[in-house]
Amino acid sequence: MTTATSYGAAHSAVLKEGKKIQIGSYDGLRSRNSVGLSRKHVNLFSVSIARPNALIRAVSTPVKPETETKRSKVEIIKEHSNFIRYPLNEELLTDAPNINESATQIIKFHGSYQQYNRDERGARSYSFMLRTKNPCGKVPNKLYLTMDDLADQFGIGTLRLTTRQTFQLHGVLKKNLKTVMSSIIHSMGSTLGACGDLNRNVLAPAAPFARKDYQFAQQTADNIAALLTPQSGFYYDMWVDGEKIMSAEPPEVVKARNDNSHGTNFPDSPEPIYGTQFLPRKFKIAVTVPTDNSVDLLTNDVGVVVVTDADGEPQGFNLYVGGGMGRTHRLETTFPRLAEPLGYVPKEDILYAVKAIVVTQRENGRRDDRKYSRMKYLISSWGIEKFRSVVEQYYGKKFEPSRELPEWEFKSYLGWHEQGDGGLFCGLHVDSGRIGGEMKATLREIIEKYNLDVRLTPNQNIILCGIRKAWKRPITTALAQAGLLVFVLLAGFVSFFSIVLVLINIAHAQQPKYVDPLNLNAMACPALPLCPLAITEAERGIPDILKRIRAVFEKVGLKYNESVVIRATGCPNGCARPYMAELGFVGDGPNSYQLWLGGTPNQTSLARTFMNKVKIHDLEKVLEPLFYNWKRKGQSKESFGDFTNRVGFETLQEWVEKWDGVVATRSTYNLRLFTDKDTYEKMDELAKLQNKTAHQLAMEVIRNYASAQQNGKGE
Repeated sequence: MTTATSYGAAHSAVLKEGKKIQIGSYDGLRSRNSVGLSRKHVNLFSVSIARPNALIRAVSTPVKPETETKRSKVEIIKEHSNFIRYPLNEELLTDAPNINESATQIIKFHGSYQQYNRDERGARSYSFMLRTKNPCGKVPNKLYLTMDDLADQFGIGTLRLTTRQTFQLHGVLKKNLKTVMSSIIHSMGSTLGACGDLNRNVLAPAAPFARKDYQFAQQTADNIAALLTPQSGFYYDMWVDGEKIMSAEPPEVVKARNDNSHGTNFPDSPEPIYGTQFLPRKFKIAVTVPTDNSVDLLTNDVGVVVVTDADGEPQGFNLYVGGGMGRTHRLETTFPRLAEPLGYVPKEDILYAVKAIVVTQRENGRRDDRKYSRMKYLISSWGIEKFRSVVEQYYGKKFEPSRELPEWEFKSYLGWHEQGDGGLFCGLHVDSGRIGGEMKATLREIIEKYNLDVRLTPNQNIILCGIRKAWKRPITTALAQAGLLVFVLLAGFVSFFSIVLVLINIAHAQQPKYVDPLNLNAMACPALPLCPLAITEAERGIPDILKRIRAVFEKVGLKYNESVVIRATGCPNGCARPYMAELGFVGDGPNSYQLWLGGTPNQTSLARTFMNKVKIHDLEKVLEPLFYNWKRKGQSKESFGDFTNRVGFETLQEWVEKWDGVVATRSTYNLRLFTDKDTYEKMDELAKLQNKTAHQLAMEVIRNYASAQQNGKGE
C-alpha cells in the first residue's frame, strides 16, 4: 500500500502537472451508535485535477447512508473542498480584499482567520490573522527573526503570543498572504492546522531542561504533532506551489500513521486519518511530566503525562480525555469540562493510543450542531466507560490502570534557570502576550546578537534558550532596561536616604521596570477590535482591571505579593481559559462581564459562574467584599480560589449584597517598610504626585535600587 507521505507527495505532483488520478471515495460517517471497525473498499472514480488557477471540485464524496443524517454547513463545505483547497484557491486570485464564506472556513485549516477592524465605521477593512504551529512552543532563531520582520512589513507591528505556545500575526492583507505564508514555511515554520477541525498545536512544558522526562515529553509532543499533521498536500499546494518543505519524520510516526490493523484509516486516501471530513471540531492535546501543570493539562481533549521509574527513565503515559473550555451564554447544555483519567499505556504504544482516541471522536463526534461537536460532549453523553471501550477497539488493547502521580503545580519559569547542560535559560513575562515597541526591539537585538532559540509558554510568555553563563550579565542589563525582567526581593526595609538615592537615579537614568505580581499569572485573549466573536474587551481592558484590583488589595489591606490567577476573555469561547481562573472575567455584553470564581493556582479545579452582567464600572462593588473577607477570614496560605470554594457562593453573594465599604481606620504607616513616620509622610507626598500610594512607590524604588546593585555585581 502506498504510504500516506508518499501518496501526499504524489498527489501534489499530479496537481501541478494537471494529470488525472483515482482516489477512493469516502464511505460516509458511521452512525453514532455504531462501533463496527471495518473499512470497506469502494469503487474508484476518475477525477480531473485542473491546472493551477482553474476550478477544482471535490475529489471525494461520502456515499449517502440509508437514512440522511443532518450535517452542519461546515461539513458540506469540507466535503466539497477537494481536501481543503476549494474555493480558497479561487478566492485568493480575486481583487476583492476579502474571501467568501466557504473560503473563510477553509482558510482556517491553513492557519488563518479573516477579520476586520470593528473599531472602524463604514466599509469594512479586511485583514487576516495568521497563527503558527509550534509543538512544545519551540521557535528556531531563524523563524523568530522572520516573524519579527513580517510583523513590521505586513502586520500591525506587533507579535502576539498565544495560550497554545504559538505566534499570532495580525493585520495581514489578502494580497500579501502568499508572501507571508511562504516566508514562514521557508524559515522552518508552519501555520498548517493551527486552526480548523483537526489537531491543533500540541503543548508541552517550554522549559529547555536537559532532564530525561522533560526531553521525552517534548519529543512525544513532536511525534504526536507529526502523526496528526494533514498529508494531502493542500497547504504546500496553496502557499509554495506544491513544494514540500518538511523534515524527515521518525519511522515510528510513519508506521503508526499507516497502521490500519484495527480499522482506523481510510484506505488509499490522501488523508488516511482525517478523510475528506477531518474532525467534527478542533482537537487539543497537551503532554507534560508529573507536577508540571504549566500546560493546563485538564483543559485539553487529550492530556498525556510521562510516567517514569525510580531512576527517572520514562516507562509510559497516563492519559486523560474530555477537557475543553468553550461554551455558549445562556445555554446550559454547553459547558467547560475537565479531562478525566482514561488509563495507562506503555511508551511504545502512545501514538497508537492517541490515534485511537482521535478516530473515536472522528467517527462519533456530532457533526450536525457545532456547539456540541467537541469530544467533551461525546464523553459526557457516553460516559467514560463506554468511551474507553470504543477507544480500546481502535487501539487493539485494554488500557492499564492509571499510575499514581504527585500533586500538580503551576510553573511559570520566569527569571534565570540552569538548563542542566551547562547553559542557562531566561523566562520573560509578556503582558497578554503582546510583543511590541521597545520590548520587541530589545528581544530582536538580543536574539539576533546571541543567536538564541526561543520557546513560547502556554501562559503567553517567552523563554530565551541556550544562553552561555558569560552572556548573563549583558543580557540581564538589556532586558531590565526594557522592562522585561521580574526581580523578587527578600523582606526588609529601606532607609529614607536609600530611597532618595534611588529617586535621584530614576531622575537621571532609565531604570528597570517591574511587573505587578497580579500581572504575572494573568491572561487575556485579543478580543476587540479584530476578533469577530468578541462581545467586549479583554486584552485592551485587562491592564485597567488589574490596576483596579491592585487598588482594592491596597484598600482592604492585602499584601503586595498576594497572588490571584486572573483571566479575561471577550466572549464565552474561553481562549484564555478563564474557567480555570480563581477570578475569571467572561464578556457577556458591552462593558459587561460574567464573573467566575473557584479555580485554583495549580489549574486542577473548574471555576463556577458567580455573577452575570457585572458592569465594568461596578467591579469594586463586587470585588471589595470578596477580597476584604479573604483577608480577614481566609486560612493560613489559603488561596483565593480555595477560599471561595470553602465559604460557598451563597455566603459570598450575601457579603456582596450587604457591603457598605471598608471600615475607615486611623491612617497608619508600615513599620515593616518605613523606619519612622517622617519617612512615610515624605514618601506619601512624592507618591501622590504619581497617583500611587506610599507603599507602591517605596516598593518600586526598592526594586530599582536592588536591581542596580544586582546589575553592578554581575556574574
